[in-house]
Amino acid sequence: MGIKLDFIEKYRSDAILVGLACDFPPIILLVQAALETGWGRHMVGNNLFGIKDVPWIPGSEVASTTEYDGVWKTETHSFETFDSPIQCMVAYVVKIRTEPRYSTAWKYRHEPTTYFEELQKAGYATDPDYAKKLVRIFDTFPEWEVDDASTQND
Repeated sequence: MGIKLDFIEKYRSDAILVGLACDFPPIILLVQAALETGWGRHMVGNNLFGIKDVPWIPGSEVASTTEYDGVWKTETHSFETFDSPIQCMVAYVVKIRTEPRYSTAWKYRHEPTTYFEELQKAGYATDPDYAKKLVRIFDTFPEWEVDDASTQND
């Protein structure tokens, strides 16, 4: 199917479930996870979002990452490990909802472009083009792959 569609197929159902349970758009989960993992090619311990610390879940793994501090450099950090991708998605939503620095991003979670900009302003990633990259993925994301399941009636 191709790496992008394989990624969407693998994580789509979990993203929809978490989205419905947490009032969080599944497409944002998938878009950000796609960027953070290179469409699933670079992932440590089911960590779809490059989460470095959530104190309420034990376990971490040391891995290399690229960070920007005026110049790009490779660094080693401890990344949270998760039992499953769905556990990671829930932890991500809790992190965004409860950490004060993400409060503005949380308010705009139903407006993806603004959400991505606010996430960058809050310092989620060091990449100065982080929001632009997320918007580019969002703008080209196959819409039909992530239905808003909350509008469907069975």
